[in-house]
Amino acid sequence: MNIPAYRFRFIAFCGFLLLAALAVTPTRWFAAQSSTDTSGEAEVRAHYTKYECRIPMRDGVKLFTAIYVPKDSAEA
Repeated sequence: MNIPAYRFRFIAFCGFLLLAALAVTPTRWFAAQSSTDTSGEAEVRAHYTKYECRIPMRDGVKLFTAIYVPKDSAEA
């Protein structure tokens, strides 16, 4: 199997771009994102009740869904 030179250069270039993107992506960004998500998650849990269920469809497939219901509608 002989790969033409232009395809080899294209594959090598794509691999280089992938490695460069992985090396440049800061890991602190992921940690900061998860810490802000937890504060938002705590606020949602304080104001809403979460129900997770599967809804059966006519073809037999069951769709998973999350339903958020406000805990107290009198304050809204």
